[in-house]
Amino acid sequence: MNTQPVGNKAKAFGARKLVFLFLVIVLLLPACARQPQPARVEEITFQSGEFTLVGDLRTPAGTKPFPVVLFVHGDGPANRTMYGMYLPVMERMLKTGYAVFSWDNPGIGESTGTTNRGQITQQQAQIVTDAIEVIKAYPDIDPGRIGLWGVSMAGYVMPRVLMVSDDVAFMICQSCGSMSGNDEFVYLTVAQGYCGGVPEEADEHLAILLAELDEARSFDTYEGYLRYREVLDELAALGLVTVPHPVASESGWLANDPAYEFTWSPVHVFEQVRIPVLAVWGERDTKIDPIQAAYAYRHALEQAGNSNYRVEVIPGVDHTLAPSETGCISEEEKTLERVLEEQGFTWEDLEALEPQDLVQLTLLSAWPNAPEYLDLIEEWLSSLQP
Repeated sequence: MNTQPVGNKAKAFGARKLVFLFLVIVLLLPACARQPQPARVEEITFQSGEFTLVGDLRTPAGTKPFPVVLFVHGDGPANRTMYGMYLPVMERMLKTGYAVFSWDNPGIGESTGTTNRGQITQQQAQIVTDAIEVIKAYPDIDPGRIGLWGVSMAGYVMPRVLMVSDDVAFMICQSCGSMSGNDEFVYLTVAQGYCGGVPEEADEHLAILLAELDEARSFDTYEGYLRYREVLDELAALGLVTVPHPVASESGWLANDPAYEFTWSPVHVFEQVRIPVLAVWGERDTKIDPIQAAYAYRHALEQAGNSNYRVEVIPGVDHTLAPSETGCISEEEKTLERVLEEQGFTWEDLEALEPQDLVQLTLLSAWPNAPEYLDLIEEWLSSLQP
């Protein structure tokens, strides 16, 4: 008989629910319920510093050697298929003739080690760089056609890889940040603050501020950055949001030192990037600023003289590229609960699972998505084939 106090059980359940919500809401990518086409799957173990990583290389039918896409996780405890969410994207890539390689994050599934929160994007970039070295030695893989796909925090990882590796031939970025981690967190705080409602006394002034914010979000100079922060401070003065990080100094903003994890803006790397790039955001993203990011990516790639890039903002979808009215976490929670119910699961079922069982689930392959995103990936990758 289970004699655990009800209060403790409720706390444990709540903690597990929050972890699972984090996985879905912050990290997830669009998916559908279809399974990938049959592919040869080979498990690969490789070393990256103190980490031992275990993942799967999936290769399609067809003529070898294959181009390959490495999957770069967002933040958090993701396994090699992101609990099933990567499967529909993998299906499109395999269908187009690309192999795919993805691994369990450190400390998840069969991978070992623990990342340092203060150096997480640097550590993840090293893992990806080491994975490239491993995969390009495989005889079934074309070492001249290695690409990266990544979501959310991967937007801070993949540019670090591009800074040190000449082996990346193309890149796909979904819901990736362009500003520093600190400033993206400010945007998240502001956007999620609106989800809680706006005080009536602020309504008249709010419309003006929101219009100013939309204009100020597209900046590429320090003066533009200062104007953006001024508008945020005005919103904070109304009591709508809290702005948790100070304004960057001009020298710090201009230096943009990648050694500083949370003040480095990754988009400047793309001012030197001429490989094909596909970058996609959801119009109603409340975690990464889609307007600023799309503007910044276009500006940087144009500066690089890159003629083979595509930047898209999909209307009516959120950070996950799922349909959304608000982009708010509360709406995403309801979508998640509906997806679980459709799969015959409840929160109580998940709470009863051991961690090793949880990482085997593929329930989230049924997450609703913008169909045009999967179509776009297939179309874009096909255009790169010889």
